[in-house]
Amino acid sequence: MDINSYMIFGPVFFASIGLKTQISGITPELWVFCILFVAVALLTKIIGCGLMAKVFGHTWKESLKVGVGMMTRGEVALIVSQKGLEVGLMDARYFTAVILLIFVSSIATPILLKLLYRNEPEEAILPD
Repeated sequence: MDINSYMIFGPVFFASIGLKTQISGITPELWVFCILFVAVALLTKIIGCGLMAKVFGHTWKESLKVGVGMMTRGEVALIVSQKGLEVGLMDARYFTAVILLIFVSSIATPILLKLLYRNEPEEAILPD
């Protein structure tokens, strides 16, 4: 069942939610909202998680890596926004911003982590 959940049910769930996204009604104001929404969401994740890593004794560089690593957003944001859409707490046009956030964070996180770890020796990356 574990394999079925991420090989079959997960992709079907994400595809069904993605099909509900309405891109046709995006106005210039909504584009500005989407861009600001994505920027604020990513920065707050980096800052919040990075600061907590710093509080627990990591260096600033390690804290940045923790913050960037936690930056990705996915199923939880999608499920919560889908439920908010279903019960009428969120307008359907703002759902596009959530989809865009998930897309951008899923693409940007591994790229940024690769850049942050590019000068690290392999021994420092992999645990014993």
